[in-house]
Amino acid sequence: MNTNFRVSAGFGCVVAGSLLAFAGCGGAFDSTAHGIVTLDGNAVARGMVSFHPLAGGPAVYGSIASDGSYSVYTGREEGLPSGEYAVSITAHEAPTTAATSQGGPPPPGKAITPAWYRMKETSGLKYTVKPGKNEINLELKTQPPAGWKPGKKV
Repeated sequence: MNTNFRVSAGFGCVVAGSLLAFAGCGGAFDSTAHGIVTLDGNAVARGMVSFHPLAGGPAVYGSIASDGSYSVYTGREEGLPSGEYAVSITAHEAPTTAATSQGGPPPPGKAITPAWYRMKETSGLKYTVKPGKNEINLELKTQPPAGWKPGKKV
């Protein structure tokens, strides 16, 4: 085999590998969002955070960890497109039973989050997600917003 060919092939592999590495940096989304969920100043220890794009499209989700922290994911990939979002939060206490008599999953425990936070239309939580890392702490209150009634948008 010609030595020049081995050197050029090796150099070509290094260049191609470098290009692939740079192309893979940053993931498919230009933003990430993470933070802490609290209710009256106390960490919410379980639940789900949903970011709903105001321009339309699928929501992105994040599980709330035992310390109240969350990060949102689009599918299996951390991140989301930058833009305007309405946020909803749903959290329940741990189930009190292991399973239903029909063998299905246990019913959710008592709701932790007040009803108005459970829907994007009533949560009153709207945020701008900018390109890059976004820390969005979600500070919830048990006191309903002024004028809130079930079924009424805030």
